Amino acid sequence: MKHVLIIGKNSYIGKSLKTWLDNYPRQYSTDIVGARNGLWKNADFTKYEVVIDLAGIAHINNITKAMKPVFYSVNRDLSIEIAEWAKGHGIKYFVLFSSMNVYGDFCDNLSDRKNTNPTSFYGESKLQGDLGVQKLEDDEFNVAIIRPPFVYGKGCTGNYNIISKIAKKTPVFPTYRNKKSMIYIDNLCEFVRLVIENESKGVFTPQNRELISISELVREIAKSNNHKIIFTGLFNWMIKPMCFLTRQARKAFADDCYAVSISDYFGFRYSLVPFADSIRITESGNDK
Repeated sequence: MKHVLIIGKNSYIGKSLKTWLDNYPRQYSTDIVGARNGLWKNADFTKYEVVIDLAGIAHINNITKAMKPVFYSVNRDLSIEIAEWAKGHGIKYFVLFSSMNVYGDFCDNLSDRKNTNPTSFYGESKLQGDLGVQKLEDDEFNVAIIRPPFVYGKGCTGNYNIISKIAKKTPVFPTYRNKKSMIYIDNLCEFVRLVIENESKGVFTPQNRELISISELVREIAKSNNHKIIFTGLFNWMIKPMCFLTRQARKAFADDCYAVSISDYFGFRYSLVPFADSIRITESGNDK
């Protein structure tokens, strides 16, 4: 049995991951602690073989320059401090959750996970945390860095809910084809389980098996809520120029994905739930 400590008690991924691992009581014994105010230091690290660090400030909207020191303090300094503490207390295997934003806030079509190119201090702070933790690795302290894309699922917060509200109300939507990487929470949790089961080392870029477009996402959400939308190509000609003019248009319609080839870990056995099913399950927990 592996004894696992998750740091990130208020994290959607952290809470979901604990629930997931608790479904394997003969394989994992899992505890979760908060990351704020040094609460994680109260845990007895000598009880665990694995530490999973989800402490961090998310890529929220309306980030201002005044917030920059806080992002570096948490995403870089705290990540390194937790890893140093874990190593100093005999932890053999450390998993750090990072972000797709280390490749840029919009990374187009990424086919080489080594090509980091942060374009914001959020992405840069996450990358510096990654690199700082990786420097601690040696024969007695193994490290896995996980850089997931857009995470969604039942009870999730953030951008998915914005898209869901639009999809349940809009009468018309463009058929514009772009490519987005996403990962359903159950698929992500199973990926982490396989990583810690195999004590895999290195940088990981998991995602759903399917790349999707924003129109496909809106279509599936609307379908799950019995809402009819007219999809049309009449406005497609406007979208590419709009992506250069506004960040919100680019966020919705630009390509922002990992190549499927760099996410093929464990033969994609972690991708348990197909895209359409994942949206149906997610929407079953959302307010109509």
